[in-house]
Amino acid sequence: MDASGLHKCLVSFNTFGVRGSPILRTLLTALGLGLAAWPLWRMSRATDGSVDAVAPVVTPAADQAGNVVVPFEIRLSSTASRLVLRDENAEILWQTDGPASSEFLAQLPRLPRQIAVEISWSGAPAPRYFAKLRLDVPARESLTHVFDASGDIDDLWELP
Repeated sequence: MDASGLHKCLVSFNTFGVRGSPILRTLLTALGLGLAAWPLWRMSRATDGSVDAVAPVVTPAADQAGNVVVPFEIRLSSTASRLVLRDENAEILWQTDGPASSEFLAQLPRLPRQIAVEISWSGAPAPRYFAKLRLDVPARESLTHVFDASGDIDDLWELP
């Protein structure tokens, strides 16, 4: 394109520009934004009409000694003949002996700093075993850890 062709293109572009009063366009834009803000404001308010929606405070369940009871779930890749959970002082927090299922829902008497998991497997040997432990600590996010080994599991998990 030569210079005269470019000039003709720019001149024709300007003739198709937005027409009307800039003040009127500004008012219509402000009105459109205001109308869009109304539903957003209604959705963000609490249902009872209060402005500040506060989440309820969850107090963890505690035993008579004041320790927080921690529900947990453990899933195993195979049935276990023995399953023991110990704390950092090697005290037994929870255990099951004898043939067991592959999924348990129970509670720990307290939340330790470390959990030692000891699992002895029953049945035919597998190439790899695993156990997935999930702690549902009250007033916190759930903590999950997977233990795996080619034989019996004897592992330690340091909790965050």
